[in-house]
Amino acid sequence: MASTVWAPTQEGVHKLVSLLTLYQQPGTNQSQIFQQLEACRAYPDFNNYLAFIFATGEQLSVEVRQSAGLLLKNNLSKHYKDIPAEFKAYIKGALLPLLGHASRELRHTAGTIASVIVGQGSLEEWPELAAALPRCLQAEDPNVLDGAQDTLYKILEDHPRQIETPVASAGGRPASSLVVPPLLRLMQSAAEDVRRLAVACLNLMAPHMPSGLQENVDSYLQGLFALANDGSNRVRQEVVGGLVVAVSTCSERLAPFLPQLVEYMIGANEHSDGAVALAAAEFWTAYLELQLDPELLRPVLQRLIPVLLKNMVFGEYDDEVSEAEAAEGAATQAEDRDQDLKPFTQHRAREHGSAADSGEGSEGAGEEGSGDDDEEVFSAWNLRKCSAEALDVLSNSYGDDLLPVLLPIVQQRLQDGNWRARESAILALGAVSHGCHNGLQPFMEGMVHMLLPALRDPRPMVRIITCWTLGRYCHWLFEDVVARGPVGRPLLDQVVGGVLGAMGDNNKFVQAAAVSALAVIVESAEAHNNPEQLLEPYTKAILESLAAALSRYTRRGVAVTYDALTCTARVLGPRIADPALATIILAPLTRKFTTAKISDKDLLAAMECLANVTPHTGRAVELYAKALYDRAILLTAVYMQAGLRSRASGGAGAAAAAAAAAAGAPGSLAAIMGAWPGMNGSSEVEYDPTFIVLALDVISGLVQGLGASIESLVAASPLVPLLMQCCQDESPDVLQSAFALIGDLAAACVAHLLPVLEALVGCSLALLELPRITDASLSAANNACWSLGEVVIKVDAERVAPHAEAIAHRMTSILSYPGRMPPSLMENCSITLGRVGWRCAEQLAQYLAHFVGPWCGQLRNIRDGTEKEHAFLGLCRLVRLNPEAALPAFPMMCMAFASWRRVGCEGLRNEMAGILQLFHANLSASGRWQQVYSGVSEPVRGKLGQMFGLGF
Repeated sequence: MASTVWAPTQEGVHKLVSLLTLYQQPGTNQSQIFQQLEACRAYPDFNNYLAFIFATGEQLSVEVRQSAGLLLKNNLSKHYKDIPAEFKAYIKGALLPLLGHASRELRHTAGTIASVIVGQGSLEEWPELAAALPRCLQAEDPNVLDGAQDTLYKILEDHPRQIETPVASAGGRPASSLVVPPLLRLMQSAAEDVRRLAVACLNLMAPHMPSGLQENVDSYLQGLFALANDGSNRVRQEVVGGLVVAVSTCSERLAPFLPQLVEYMIGANEHSDGAVALAAAEFWTAYLELQLDPELLRPVLQRLIPVLLKNMVFGEYDDEVSEAEAAEGAATQAEDRDQDLKPFTQHRAREHGSAADSGEGSEGAGEEGSGDDDEEVFSAWNLRKCSAEALDVLSNSYGDDLLPVLLPIVQQRLQDGNWRARESAILALGAVSHGCHNGLQPFMEGMVHMLLPALRDPRPMVRIITCWTLGRYCHWLFEDVVARGPVGRPLLDQVVGGVLGAMGDNNKFVQAAAVSALAVIVESAEAHNNPEQLLEPYTKAILESLAAALSRYTRRGVAVTYDALTCTARVLGPRIADPALATIILAPLTRKFTTAKISDKDLLAAMECLANVTPHTGRAVELYAKALYDRAILLTAVYMQAGLRSRASGGAGAAAAAAAAAAGAPGSLAAIMGAWPGMNGSSEVEYDPTFIVLALDVISGLVQGLGASIESLVAASPLVPLLMQCCQDESPDVLQSAFALIGDLAAACVAHLLPVLEALVGCSLALLELPRITDASLSAANNACWSLGEVVIKVDAERVAPHAEAIAHRMTSILSYPGRMPPSLMENCSITLGRVGWRCAEQLAQYLAHFVGPWCGQLRNIRDGTEKEHAFLGLCRLVRLNPEAALPAFPMMCMAFASWRRVGCEGLRNEMAGILQLFHANLSASGRWQQVYSGVSEPVRGKLGQMFGLGF
């Protein structure tokens, strides 16, 4: 039976048009109308109605139709995969004619929606669009041509790989081979916008060099050269940008023209149009990062450096300057708006394993705090900041050779009465701080004494850049203290004191720069041994300044302070477990976390900071633990419930979500929330898995800080059933943090996990099924494997035994996987298998032959430590019970034994020596010892002899 073609009802269209029209009218309650529009999402064909109004409402205003289109775009970006196939087909069919609409606003909105659909699905799933784009690029109608270029640009910008999609109507040729030739012709168009967009689209393809561009790369380069002196600055900007990309992707083809290209870029860097100059300024960084011939640039440094320095001066009208000046002298600093803040980005995810825990994985030692120091000063990319970066890169390549050109200009500007000149000179000193280290060393003390008064300059931008520059030089000051001891302290004392003083500035922009500089100072100490000793004279003052910042800064400054606190806690480590120090920061942190509304997005940064700080505070966090713990439980439950509501309203999975939320189900969210005080009011939040992730991380931080003392809080709360809900969540990030917390709880108070042990093992093993291990789920799978091992080692063998074979089977499937698996997952599998083998050797010994070879191969890669001891104790027990099964893997087992640098556990060392003696005795008796032992390499034999004193 043919499916019925969807058609809207007149009543539905009228209702939706009325709401969209009201939304556009001034004075209406837009929030209330938006809620009504959101309620319409419950209808499965809501998006079809939006597409219908957007595509066919010719009698409606452009604003109403565009509102329908933007609402459709937002819905598709969140729920496209849940929409039935026939509805997707209707929406695509309605959109396609809009790409050439007479209204620029409508066709560009249609292009945006098309890009979203391609990103959520693929260009291959929309063959009509893939065929239409190259055809429309050759259209005579300027509206159709503009719509095609705009749509293609957006797809290339957001989903560049999609351009290699095969186009069925063109015999399977990739889309790039169909769109590149017409784009090359359009580079010669008489219309400025057409030329500009043609170059822009090709530039977006160039970094990935799809086949269609590879086939025409010479024509692309010739087209750029032909437009090098185009009369339109907008076209020139794209041409310069294209040549910069081409240097990276086609350097061998451009090699003969590099001298001319360098000259062209110097000229473009001096162009009166700032956008052209900015595009050219990118060239120098790209050139040197590609390690092209540095001698080609050396002769032009005398001309290039003054150009860069000229472009580093603030313009007469600059938004940064205006905002900082407006904040100057105000009695109270204006609170930052959402648009003033950078979107929250989690610095790291909690991933466990040998690589991760050693700082080589996503634990990412050194990623917080000062990683954003440049970003804080260089927040919005522009010519000034790009020129400073170019100067930085040049200094790293040419070192002190820059100073004869640079220093006279800097010295002259430092004496200039114009603050903009002084500011640019201080910026230049900061930019070359690393590259010109040797040449500037003799002037260090004089420079610092010159910079310190600038922290009190009347102009805020001078104070801001001085904070940044002092931060750039502080690593030298620590080196001086390490080399000279107390004699080197005075200069460092002055810099730290100056930055801490600047943190008390009344201007919120200076405050943010100062706290960023403090983070750099703290992290610079980390590069040396015993950083907490280097920072000891300032520790209390640093923590007090950070605590004061949390209490008095505006939102942007507080966000930067969280980063600085995270960095400081990491560098000071156990030093801040001193209750007198911990209380300084825990009190304001707790206030921030517990008093904000549960829907406040600023909570995210506060939670991440807490999760990173509390493990270092140890038992000192006890005074604040209950308030922090209860709040984290509340946030987890509230946002989990919001997730169930969101999935239920999204259509797919609604029945499952409704069943999971059933009030009567034991362990259900509704049951948990009904039994836990303070859970009301959750309807005010929209689902955001990041809240769940970070709330779980806060609890993990408390568990790590308190250890077994967390038990009373866990016992009096619904944490464990809540965790089991999280372990079945759809979000990989939620799963990752949930299993991390389970591993921490296993170490601290495993008794509370015993009632859910069977379900816990089931959730872990389900996540470790080979088909489910993808790039997106990998970190969650890694934590599931690690936490399973943590539970196994803490639980009685009788409780592990019923699950031993299933766990071993899953670990074996991963260890034996013929493809590539990440080392951290392989190591965690090896450790968990060893722990199960140690606990339940009798159950697993009969299966040893199935996994001993790949297992021993992976055991070699684990770092010495407790986890490796557990794994080898399991191996030895299994080999004792079934030595014949281990015989074919004997050389690999010997290599595993030899992988130890030093065996700290005497019992394990004796056990490994006993295993080798057992094989020697048994095989010698049957005359096979020499044959088997000959398979062990000479270096391994030597290492085993040193380790165990055996002379086989």
